[in-house]
Amino acid sequence: MDKKIFIIYFLTLIFVQNTYTKQKITFFTWVPFNEYKINQELIQEFQKIYPDIEIQYINVPSANAMRKLQIMFTAGTPPDVMSIHGAFFIQFAAKGMLLPLDDMINKSKILKISDFYPKVIEGCKYKDILYSLPRYTSVYILFYNKTLFDKEKLPYPDYTWTWKEFLDASIKLTKRNSEGLIEQYGYFIDFWGSRIYPWIWQNDGKTYDLKNNICLLNDKNTIEAIQFLVDLKFKYNVTPLALPIESKTNVEMFRVGKVGMFLSGVWEIQNLKTEKKFEWDIAPLPKNKKRATMLGMENYAISSRTKNKEISFKFLEFLLSEKQQLIMAERLDKQPSLISAGKKFIKMKKGYNTKVLIDAIEYGIIPPNLEQYNEVESILQRQLDLIWLGKTNVKDGLETATKKINAILKKKN
Repeated sequence: MDKKIFIIYFLTLIFVQNTYTKQKITFFTWVPFNEYKINQELIQEFQKIYPDIEIQYINVPSANAMRKLQIMFTAGTPPDVMSIHGAFFIQFAAKGMLLPLDDMINKSKILKISDFYPKVIEGCKYKDILYSLPRYTSVYILFYNKTLFDKEKLPYPDYTWTWKEFLDASIKLTKRNSEGLIEQYGYFIDFWGSRIYPWIWQNDGKTYDLKNNICLLNDKNTIEAIQFLVDLKFKYNVTPLALPIESKTNVEMFRVGKVGMFLSGVWEIQNLKTEKKFEWDIAPLPKNKKRATMLGMENYAISSRTKNKEISFKFLEFLLSEKQQLIMAERLDKQPSLISAGKKFIKMKKGYNTKVLIDAIEYGIIPPNLEQYNEVESILQRQLDLIWLGKTNVKDGLETATKKINAILKKKN
């Protein structure tokens, strides 16, 4: 090769290498270490498929993750793709922080709206516009200690269970020692926020009228449902006194055999899978006037400020594929949001009744999601704490909460 031509070729090659840069997007999550590791694996797989794309991964595994995300938006450095807690989704969407996804998913050859459970998709919309997609879904179910049930010769909880059967079992599972002190409780209740909503709905109670932006927590059926929960402690003594700050007490007491049942979601399964001291399983929540549970989710969204929306959506298509959802279901017991993955999840040999989780989607209810979530929930929890501590009665506490919350909601109107 001519020396001059070689030099020109060599300089051109260097110029091309130096000017070529990968397309980069940032990805924000708030997951524990085991899930963080799997996400890293998925990112590496994605980058092998698309070597011209680089994912910068940011994980904030703390209760302040959504606050951190808000700060990133305020600072003008939001991530391109992010995982948002379902309770905070509306706040981000209402402020114009999220990219509408309707057109992109309608044009997608990989994902379709009909691939997801319809109820779950509804929780990804704000004012009928799709601003996110469900990473996975979750429902509240009843965890129960099979060993304690067997000891008392009690039938396991099932779809026939009503509040009466639940109460009867809670009473029989509650045990006192020789000094008259309770050493084993039938049920553990978390008396806060979303943990009380299923009981309200089961009694045909009301919480909020989102269309008219009104709080209805002083509804007669709502008061009746909350009174039933309070009676578990003060009338029947089948549940311990625990406040929201003791949020992990439920699973810890369950693990040491000090409580027969507790309400929670699939995220607790990772904490119980290695339990060898006793047998446990999950069941649907008991019903009263109707069957109901809470249907929640974690959403994947794209920033409205992204400069790489096509690449960001391509990454979402990858993360939300059936293959990736089944990896999460198999390794971390995540409940799929894709219908096809849900059908395969039911057939997995997990050691617990996976069908209970999928069935619950049908009667699950998405919790009221308000733009003023933080302020409203704080007011409600204050009154719930006073009720649970016996410093006010149920009717007065809910009347006070309703009045104060409606004052806040009125400002919005």
